[in-house]
Amino acid sequence: MPIKPPVKGSGPVDIHLKPSSDGSVSGPVIRPSVHGNLPEPPAIFSGARTPHHSGAEVVSPPSSITFRDALPVVEVAPTVGQLPLEAYHVPAASRLTDIDADGFRTFKGRQFAELPGQGIVQVGADPQTGLYRARLASELNPSGPVLERDSDGKLWHPLEEFATDRFRTPDPRSEAASTLEAMPHPEGDEGRARADDADDEFEIASESMPVKPYTDQELATMRDEVRYSFRGNRLGTYDRANNGKYPLRDTLGRPVRIRKLETLVTLTTGERFRSEPIKPYIKFEGYEDVARLYEEKLELRTFTEADMKVPGEKALIGQLMVVANKRISKGEALGLYGGTLSPVRLVRREEQTFTMLAGFSVHYTPGKFVEDPVVVIGDNIISRINSNFEYDATGKPIHQSPDGYNVQIVGFKVEADMLIGDRLVNRPYMLNALFASEDIAAGTELRWNYNYSDKEMKMIFP
Repeated sequence: MPIKPPVKGSGPVDIHLKPSSDGSVSGPVIRPSVHGNLPEPPAIFSGARTPHHSGAEVVSPPSSITFRDALPVVEVAPTVGQLPLEAYHVPAASRLTDIDADGFRTFKGRQFAELPGQGIVQVGADPQTGLYRARLASELNPSGPVLERDSDGKLWHPLEEFATDRFRTPDPRSEAASTLEAMPHPEGDEGRARADDADDEFEIASESMPVKPYTDQELATMRDEVRYSFRGNRLGTYDRANNGKYPLRDTLGRPVRIRKLETLVTLTTGERFRSEPIKPYIKFEGYEDVARLYEEKLELRTFTEADMKVPGEKALIGQLMVVANKRISKGEALGLYGGTLSPVRLVRREEQTFTMLAGFSVHYTPGKFVEDPVVVIGDNIISRINSNFEYDATGKPIHQSPDGYNVQIVGFKVEADMLIGDRLVNRPYMLNALFASEDIAAGTELRWNYNYSDKEMKMIFP
């Protein structure tokens, strides 16, 4: 299956040691813009507070950051001027507590992380991504390297940052005004998984197509909040249980709960898409009920020689493909591009196979603000749909094909709650939904346009 990247995402679970020499790429994007002079970090990130819900503090999105519907090239600023990790070291602190269940030592409410070699740094949650970064004692927002907890739960390691940024993108939008609809949010709901009944009032209707029963392990996987790992999401891998997970999750596997959803999207082609048909796929704690929605319409199987459309697709033989499990009508909603949210700069080149653009964040480095693409690392059946390429005489893909697609991705603006430290922070993202662009017969393979530029094609297929 060809490498596909909409919403560039990454899994910070793996420690990366070698830098990448790849440059950034361009393509149609949906991005936030920062208007006027940038304020000091506290002003842009703190936001206005809303009432507490079950002890969690909810922070509204910063008013200075909005999504801009545009198609220009994205030039991603590297993390320039960031101090080395050694600059954040603190003297050996005998007054710190022992390492707690979350992997931190503490002193007067401040959190510290122990590094390999007995180094210790103060840490704080990045107000945009929720990832932990080294911080100076004088900083309100951490500006140091991103750190990840070791598998033993005691030591923390720095995550390497990469210049390569390849990802799939949704179809270009128009600049028409949009309206976001509030999702159900009853009093006392803190936005995280609960043992009681889910509150989202979304009807889940189906045609009762036969679906293979889920095993006890698959049902447990749908409910588990597990740290993202690239090892379980490589090219050629697939776990059907991921269809039952919430469509947006942080790197620890926790739902990033959608609170507002755009009601109508107009593409540059004039096509209009409403969000009502995708709501069943957003049902919080829908688990196997949501997973069945995907499998009633879509089937994953192995690509064979008989499935080749052109000779260049010989390389796809033995990889995965997605076909219609029933007759699908033009305009029908088929699901969401679900997975893990992550800054793309933390994703290695080989991990960008299933990344798709989900928005942008802004983080502070000493003396400047840096804009980061945020991607979703797809792991459900939607992320395994193939694309069409043009090939040279040797069978090497060289261009994204302009046609031959029967499904399309539409990006809906959403506002969602991400847990940042001990606070719920409301952030803008793009929720990417799949719609049929024509009538599709049962058994037909689905193909959609990744919107790769020629530059991206050269990077993906060197």
